Amino acid sequence: MDTVKIISLADPEQKSLMNMPVSLIFKIAGSLDPVERTVLRTVNKAIKNVADSLPPVYESMSITWGRFNSLLWKFNKNPTKHSGKGKLEKLSKIPGFKVNNLRLRSNQRISRTIFDPPETKLCDVLPEDSFLNAKNVDICVATLNDAIQLLSIAKPGDLESIRLWPLQSSEREHFSRFFETEQFKKAKNVEILSLQGFNPEVLLNFSHLESFKIKLSGDFVEEDFLRIREMISKFEKFEKCEQRIVSGFQLRNICEALGIKTPGGTFKSITHRYQIPGSKKCLEFKIDGGGPNILMKIVRIR
Repeated sequence: MDTVKIISLADPEQKSLMNMPVSLIFKIAGSLDPVERTVLRTVNKAIKNVADSLPPVYESMSITWGRFNSLLWKFNKNPTKHSGKGKLEKLSKIPGFKVNNLRLRSNQRISRTIFDPPETKLCDVLPEDSFLNAKNVDICVATLNDAIQLLSIAKPGDLESIRLWPLQSSEREHFSRFFETEQFKKAKNVEILSLQGFNPEVLLNFSHLESFKIKLSGDFVEEDFLRIREMISKFEKFEKCEQRIVSGFQLRNICEALGIKTPGGTFKSITHRYQIPGSKKCLEFKIDGGGPNILMKIVRIR
């Protein structure tokens, strides 16, 4: 039961916004999302001032591209969904509007049946320019093209981190477009949960980041781990990363390629420090190889 209904039941005298305590009006306005608050601003000047005095900064916002070529969005834990062509970009006109965590989703599928609606294009419903100030973006869609288009919603300047969930198809040839987006270039932290068919040189795209987390699969040899170490040691802004590499390598063979002394017998993990050439800093490697994947956690030690 909402706040207004509780007040009405507690007091038989009918309440209105104008005879409610100011603190209660602030509480009601604070529970509304920016779309609902826009309606509140039309009541009168006093209520408009209350609505405008609340900072339009939201912990989370979710935007979903629906099967009928529509965009649906909601805020925080509020179950109310909003839609309407041309309405989403109006949020950019609200002074100070920001979102800490932006979730971008798609209900579209790659495989289609005769029961599906006609094929649609995301570009037909997206605003032409980036308009949302978001700190973190989390993307889960069917194709990389969808991911790139939805990512364009976020303004590059304020965006700090990007997470891209595994796609329904392998699109290695299109990843260069993702790496070329201004959002990726200006981000500080990136997480890509599936990079299939790549060699270690793909890491050069991450050289501007402070941290990244990726899952790599491709044609690797033991010496590639030496190349990974050399590349990362030259990343100027690097702080830490986590790389899960799909391979059938034995941990001992990787250690030999890196020049790491190994203990006798079997072992599933090892820690190694590498002095960065020409620097007092070093990289600390924690390598786990107890399964089908090699997990490397690398931290720069000052």
